[in-house]
Amino acid sequence: MLELLRDNIGEKLEKHWSDRLLMRRLNQEHIEVGRLVIDSPGDWLMKKSESITPSSSLITLPSDCLRPAYIEEVGSGRVIPIRGTIRERRLGRESGISLSSGTIEAYFLGKSLEVNQEGYETAVYVWYQGRIIDLHAGQCGNGTEDLAVVFQADMWPSGLDDYYNGVMVEVRDKTNHTLNVNQEITDYDGETFTATIAASAIDPAPNDYYGTVSVLPQELHNWIVLRATVRALVKPSSTFEKELFSFYKSELKTAKDEAEEFLATRLSGSTYVRIAEDY
Repeated sequence: MLELLRDNIGEKLEKHWSDRLLMRRLNQEHIEVGRLVIDSPGDWLMKKSESITPSSSLITLPSDCLRPAYIEEVGSGRVIPIRGTIRERRLGRESGISLSSGTIEAYFLGKSLEVNQEGYETAVYVWYQGRIIDLHAGQCGNGTEDLAVVFQADMWPSGLDDYYNGVMVEVRDKTNHTLNVNQEITDYDGETFTATIAASAIDPAPNDYYGTVSVLPQELHNWIVLRATVRALVKPSSTFEKELFSFYKSELKTAKDEAEEFLATRLSGSTYVRIAEDY
C-alpha cells in the first residue's frame, strides 16, 4: 500500500514526502475507513475475549476494545444485556436492594462495565468491536532473527507494549522481494520495537522489508490508498498536476461508491433486519 501510494504521487524516490510522512497519511485514512467499517452492518471486526472474571461487579474491557456488543456467562451462557451508561443503573434497582426482579444488566463505567448485581464475580466472555491498529512498514532492524522482527525505529513504530499483538506481519527478502514470512504477531515490545512471531520456513533477517497487514477487508485497501493519494497531492509543496489530480478525484469517487456498496450488507444476495432490544 505504501509503495502504491508513492507511485501514485509520482515520487519513486523521496522528494516532498518521506516514507514516514506517507505512512502517517496512510494511517489517517486507514483509521477513517476503519470507522466506516465498524459502523457498517457486517461486524467485520468483531472479537470474542478470553474468559474474564469480574472484580466487585466490574468487568475490565480488553485493551483493544472499541465498542462492546454482547456479554455472556462462560458456564451458563446466560446473556447480560448492556443497557447504556451508569446513569441508567437505577432503572434496574429498587430502593434498598441491589437487584430488581431477578434482572441482571451491565453499564458503561469508564474503561469497564459494571454488572448491576452486588459482588458479581461469574466468569464472562465479552464480544466486542476491536480498535483499528495503525499500519507499519520499513526495513527490519538489527536483532531480527527466526522468531523476532525488529521494526525500523526512525519510521516511528508504536512504543506501547502489545500494540501490534494479533496483527499479521509480512517480511520480504531484501534482494528479490520474495515473501518469506507471513505470521501473526504474538507479542510486541514497545521499548525495543520487537515483534515476536512463530517460526517460518525462511527466517527474517536485518534489512529485509516488512509490513503489517490491515485488519480491514482487502477489498477496501485500494480506497484507502486513493484517499491518501488525494490528501498527499494537495500538500502545498507537492508536485501538482491538475489533470492528474482530477483523475484521482474521479477514481476516489468510484472507489467510495464501490466500497459503500460492498459494506452495505455482508450476507450475499440479501439484506436483513437486525433484532434489537426494546429499551
